[in-house]
Amino acid sequence: MPYDASPVIVASNLSRYFRVRLDGENLKDRIKRFIKPQYRVVKALDGVSFSISQGESVGYIGLNGAGKSTTIKLLCGVLVPTAGTVTVNGLEPYRHRTATARRIGLMMGQRTQLLWDLPVHESFNLLGKIYDIKPDVFKANVKRLQDVLDIGPLWHTPARMLSLGQKTRCDLALTFLHDPSVVFLDEPTIGLDVLARERIRDFINEEKRRGVTIFLASHDLDDLEIVADRVMLIHHGKLLFDGTQDQLRQLAGGPLVNLEETVKRFYREAELG
Repeated sequence: MPYDASPVIVASNLSRYFRVRLDGENLKDRIKRFIKPQYRVVKALDGVSFSISQGESVGYIGLNGAGKSTTIKLLCGVLVPTAGTVTVNGLEPYRHRTATARRIGLMMGQRTQLLWDLPVHESFNLLGKIYDIKPDVFKANVKRLQDVLDIGPLWHTPARMLSLGQKTRCDLALTFLHDPSVVFLDEPTIGLDVLARERIRDFINEEKRRGVTIFLASHDLDDLEIVADRVMLIHHGKLLFDGTQDQLRQLAGGPLVNLEETVKRFYREAELG
């Protein structure tokens, strides 16, 4: 589905710094810094700018610690920017957390929204009430998500009894339950086998065709199969590349088989530039 040219996500010189307390290398230093603390500043995100249109799908790739999760937390309003601005659906996420949450979906690959000891359907019922989804809309959305992600057979199974792939499919369904216009996915396929990844890729591609904006962060190049429109490469909090997959392959000098080597090349070019 062609995407709307109007931007739905706009980040301008977006930065997030953290102050980390120094411990000291020996007992004397530790005692001294306990009395008089010293800190260093970590630039998790440093002057990143981009805009994403409604219905566009973006793969946000980088090595672990590059700044991917920090970016998503800023876009969702979980973190407040140290500098710069960000808007999602015309709102500053950290100033309008409730309004933003109703219009976005968020899935963190290492966390689950499922109620651990309760059947899967209880998690859906709870989230439906939290988002105040109308009964007919809730029923239709649940039916669609059950069919597409094959979670119907899991409906009465306690979450703790699900496999990793089953939990991931249920979490994806919960993320899309309230018809968000923008969805942020942080490492959605981590730890999954090939068949589970294929089913999730097909589902996300179907949501793209429905006009949902997809922002997928990953350190796995295989996840780029899920997105077709655009790739952004981040390293040490700085955006090194923003373009199509074909452009990335061309600049990388061939197939994208090793993210670490690709990052090193772009990082060297950025330093030379």
